[in-house]
Amino acid sequence: MDLPPIHVPFLGASGFMAIVMLLHMIFFANFVVGGPVLAVVTEYLGLRRRDDRYDLFARHLANMLFVAMILGPVLGVGIVALNTGLFPRFFSTGARAFFWPLAIEIVAFLLEAVFIVAYKYTWEGLRHRRRLHMTLGLLGALGSWLSMALINGLASFLLTPGKWVVTRRAIDAFFNPSFLPSLLHRAVASLSLAAFFMVGYALYMRRREPQPGYSAWALRYAGLWAVVTTSLQFVPGVWYLQKLPAEVWAKFLAGPLTPYWFGGILLAAAAVLIVYFASQDAQAVLARRVLRGMVWLAIPMIFATTWLMGFSRERARKPYLIYGVMYGNQQWVKAPTESKPAVSADARSLFQTHCAACHPAIGGDPFEKSRAYSTDEALAAFLRDPESAGKPSMPPFGGNDEELQALISFLRSGGR
Repeated sequence: MDLPPIHVPFLGASGFMAIVMLLHMIFFANFVVGGPVLAVVTEYLGLRRRDDRYDLFARHLANMLFVAMILGPVLGVGIVALNTGLFPRFFSTGARAFFWPLAIEIVAFLLEAVFIVAYKYTWEGLRHRRRLHMTLGLLGALGSWLSMALINGLASFLLTPGKWVVTRRAIDAFFNPSFLPSLLHRAVASLSLAAFFMVGYALYMRRREPQPGYSAWALRYAGLWAVVTTSLQFVPGVWYLQKLPAEVWAKFLAGPLTPYWFGGILLAAAAVLIVYFASQDAQAVLARRVLRGMVWLAIPMIFATTWLMGFSRERARKPYLIYGVMYGNQQWVKAPTESKPAVSADARSLFQTHCAACHPAIGGDPFEKSRAYSTDEALAAFLRDPESAGKPSMPPFGGNDEELQALISFLRSGGR
């Protein structure tokens, strides 16, 4: 699909997509993956310990999952529509490579939706058949985890396409080098985010106590889940890093992404410490506004960690959409095997194809920036190899010399 890009003011196409996807992942997708497991385990503990507090906690969590199931797909459909419009060549490549996983994901989502709804609405009807009720919840969890695994195949492929570059086989794209560590990391992160949501729930219930001491108990219980699951992310996180290309790993450990990556780790550590100490004396924390405020602060801190890790992963791919295969402007690093007609040296079309996805939005005014180069030769050298000039996120110009000169003349003329 060789279509002119759609311009997104201020943020650019990539920036806009990143915001929409992170909102979907943090507030809906991760919660719906981790939440059903937390709910069913909690219900089971209540049955074994004969403690109604567990049952109430799980029931309220099921209600929250139902709301997330209604709102989450709206952003999910939006992501598909935005990818189709903003990145048509990239989207068609991903859809071809992952056609069957994406088709199966539709079935997984239906399984997830049907059984999470059934889990919520059969709470009273199956009160005396609790094992059947928990089975409904587990089937909902199965659907959500299967959906996560299928989407993870595509998400991990973008940074580690592996053997697919040579074979073009769907199985090589799906089971790429970082598939397993990425899947484990996402699974534990989903449980962590769900637990932090329930820490917020415990604080909210302080003024709505269904029974004396319930909110303090809920804070201790959700806090335990939050501390354990967040701490467990370290192992799959290191495993995931080891599966990345060496030059990408270096960006995390001693490169431009180091502040974001370590910043996310420090925020997560601080959030874990706050929640840990709060859960040790939950009654005192709930009684004091300052301490409650600190616990409330831990929740956006863990959200910020998720954002920083997602941002780092996306920036690590730059200047590619598919690492080593397709640049951010949807141009192939190496042309596909099928032959294509040569691109016309029409300057405006060249700008639309190679530059307009980022300029003038997040990339800045291209005409103003071109004036920083006193000669056409210097500008040409920069456009051919922007990484050498300190712009690793910018794709190199892949056209021929005639097209490059036409583009330079277009930039020099201010787009006229």
